[in-house]
Amino acid sequence: MSNIFNNLWFISCFTIVFILMVWSCKHEPDDIAGPDPPAPQPCDTFNVTYEGDVYPIFNEYCIYCHGGNEPQGGIDLTDYENVSFLAQSGQLVGSINHAAGYSPMPQNASKLLDCNIRIIEIWVNDTTFDDPGNPCDPDTIYFERDLLPLLQSSCAQPGCHDAITMQDGVRLTDYASVMETGGVVPSDPGASDIYEVVTEDDPDKIMPPPPRAPWPQENIDILNTWIAQGAQNLFCDEEECDTTNVIYTSPVSGIIQKHCLGCHNDNNPLGGLSLEGYNNVAAVANDGRLMGVVNHDAGYPPMPKNAAKLSDCKILQLQIWTDNGTPQ
Repeated sequence: MSNIFNNLWFISCFTIVFILMVWSCKHEPDDIAGPDPPAPQPCDTFNVTYEGDVYPIFNEYCIYCHGGNEPQGGIDLTDYENVSFLAQSGQLVGSINHAAGYSPMPQNASKLLDCNIRIIEIWVNDTTFDDPGNPCDPDTIYFERDLLPLLQSSCAQPGCHDAITMQDGVRLTDYASVMETGGVVPSDPGASDIYEVVTEDDPDKIMPPPPRAPWPQENIDILNTWIAQGAQNLFCDEEECDTTNVIYTSPVSGIIQKHCLGCHNDNNPLGGLSLEGYNNVAAVANDGRLMGVVNHDAGYPPMPKNAAKLSDCKILQLQIWTDNGTPQ
């Protein structure tokens, strides 16, 4: 009887000790997980300043490309005047929002945080910028001023890369279409389809295709520089129209080269009309056809074909040249 009691007492003690051990090792889930992670910080948009809020964003995400001795695309974001221009023109907000028609920035990287974008937008909207104008930089290629006329006169023609035909799915009529269908890789001409085809040696691949004349080196250099500078849709304020000493050598030959020779060249003259060389251009000026087509006068086909009318300055220069007897 004594042995039975002792055994029961031992079993009871062992059970109590075991329960206490198990209970002492039990933890609540919160104890295991540790403290809660810190709550995300709210976006501080109170009293946004350039030095305190905007520039630090540029410094972290942008200046490694757009700074230093050779800033990409000629855009130096350490220079406030450059930043001011980009802000006023809409390019800054367009690029960081990855909006259509703008090069998405940061390049080849994730979009900025929503808070950073919001800070920049507030700064742009709330800042009163001085308006120094936007003079054209002689080292910068401006898409609509410098490149688009070349594409329109030699590529965006009926049966090729116009808005209707879109041969091979490529449309070269405007900035958005060129960026979407032209295989443009900003800052890398060698990887861009549009550059590859105009520099091809293979007659089955080169553009414009034979018998049309290949692009002259001057045009190729413009395309190369535009892509290397980031393939941006930049704008500038044209300088005051220079109407002194208007002769064929300058500015008339440049106007014809940019806006007309893509169609009216010796290799494949549209309508049988070539505008290569002084004599051909002077002939159509002297018989009234030149001013008739560029002015879009009744009875004349509007030129440049399938493109915007020439600027008032260029039309005035052609008129002065014609009126003065087409000096060479």
